[in-house]
Amino acid sequence: MTKTAKATTPASNYFSSIKNVFDGVQSKLEVPAAARDFVKRGASTAKERAETVHGGAAKLTDGVEKFAASFVAGYANFSRGLLDATLANVQHTLSTVEKIAGAQSFNEAVQIQADFVRENASANIERVRGAAETAKTTVVEGAKTVQAEITIRAESPHKRF
Repeated sequence: MTKTAKATTPASNYFSSIKNVFDGVQSKLEVPAAARDFVKRGASTAKERAETVHGGAAKLTDGVEKFAASFVAGYANFSRGLLDATLANVQHTLSTVEKIAGAQSFNEAVQIQADFVRENASANIERVRGAAETAKTTVVEGAKTVQAEITIRAESPHKRF
């Protein structure tokens, strides 16, 4: 058997010479220290901004959570108030029925009924005022929470979040 030499083509010689040039240039090229420092400072600044944005987003999320908790607590208090009012009305009504059943005359029964209507209306008006005050307090507290979060966001050095 005879050995055959590998035939080199002009294209492979060309690419080989270009590769050699690049390898030689790459070994001689150095990235200037100023460019490295610039890239490091840019990365550091971007990292700080990302941390600031994360902190701001976390504070905003906390504010939303507080507002939602306040809203839910206000709704729960309102619901409890309705239940309490309903129970009070039922108890007052049943008490009035017992009083009417014990009335000796028609006039006494009418007077008991009139007293019931007056007392019931007065009590329900007070309950509505209390519920309105609770709702108002909940809304005001929620608005203060949102306003505080907006203020914190507006005062943030990096407003992009």
